Amino acid sequence: MFDRTRPDISTIYGDLHGLPPALLVVGSDDVLLVDNLAMAGRLSAAGNEVELRIYPESPHGFTGHPTATARTALSGIASWLVEHVTQP
Repeated sequence: MFDRTRPDISTIYGDLHGLPPALLVVGSDDVLLVDNLAMAGRLSAAGNEVELRIYPESPHGFTGHPTATARTALSGIASWLVEHVTQP
């Protein structure tokens, strides 16, 4: 058995200080929703800029499906990246 609280096993237990801005995209029906909520809280508590976007009635991996919700999420991700990563 391994220790699930080791940062190299689960990043939520690592030192999260001084990280770049983060965007977390998750569906409300995703099995990892609670994990994303916890990570967003930990990132914020460590002083990082974090944005959490929860898409209604969407399962894990929803952005890989040809749906209107997926297209909206992907467009939002692209806009976020342009805003946060592109050099002026």
